[in-house]
Amino acid sequence: MTLVVFTTCNPWIQEVVDEVKPDGFDVEFVDSDDADAVAEAFPRADFVVCLKMSADQARLLDRCRLVMHNGVGYDAIAIETLSEMNIPVAATPAMTAEGVAEHVLMMVLALNKQLPAVRESMSSGEWNMFGWRQGSHNLAGKTMGIVGLGRIGTRVAHLAEAFDCRVLYTDIETKDSPFERVAFGQLLAEADVVTLHVPLTESTTKMVGTAEFAQMKAGSLFINASRGPTTDLDALVAAITSGHLRGAGVDVFDPEPPPSDHPVLQLPNVICTPHIASGTVERQYAINTDQFANCLRVLAGQPAHDLIS
Repeated sequence: MTLVVFTTCNPWIQEVVDEVKPDGFDVEFVDSDDADAVAEAFPRADFVVCLKMSADQARLLDRCRLVMHNGVGYDAIAIETLSEMNIPVAATPAMTAEGVAEHVLMMVLALNKQLPAVRESMSSGEWNMFGWRQGSHNLAGKTMGIVGLGRIGTRVAHLAEAFDCRVLYTDIETKDSPFERVAFGQLLAEADVVTLHVPLTESTTKMVGTAEFAQMKAGSLFINASRGPTTDLDALVAAITSGHLRGAGVDVFDPEPPPSDHPVLQLPNVICTPHIASGTVERQYAINTDQFANCLRVLAGQPAHDLIS
């Protein structure tokens, strides 16, 4: 039997994996923070599916033929060590772009209509039918600024276009795209919504902070569904509380989870979610099915799909 070790131990994910697992595979679920369990399971693993893997953990892989990230953001995986060991690494992007893009648009629409505050108002017994119209906004006719036009950013762009937005993007590469590419500074100055869709690298760490928020259009919205360290969260709080930004949506934090007393969690015009932007039932079935399909490709002597290294 071929052993696939998963380091995500959530019971529902275990149910999905067991449901889609093909014949001929054994699966084990190991908490990646349990050093003893990892030390016991990794040397026996033919394949590993993980969200993170340290260099020391990677060196335990005696027979592994492929490591797969349980998604697309692989900055927490020791890619260099695995490359030195000639163990390929693959992402699992299936339906990730759809999930994140829909989450981003949901946040933008909810912020534009002040839904968190409206719900709280109604829960307290108020019926402010006309009062809440003041301060609510359409998305149609606004400018969506997308930082990083990869798979996810492109999906966001198409959804924004369907809402009759002007779409700007900035990227380190020129894309074969119908959307307008501009410099980062111009995007910040012109966009009504700025949304980040970049990998975490040396150049994207803290790429948005006090100076960048100051460059943004007064009354604009900021969304981060990429990686927490890309944004200075304290600077975001300052930009919101000063009134310069109208609101924000934050799905990723640094650290995760954030301190329970962090002020970003208390602001009525900030929507916070616990790193769930990509997560849907459909996406979970899609990525776990694709992971086993990749295992079968490797076992058949074929290259894996969506290779990172």
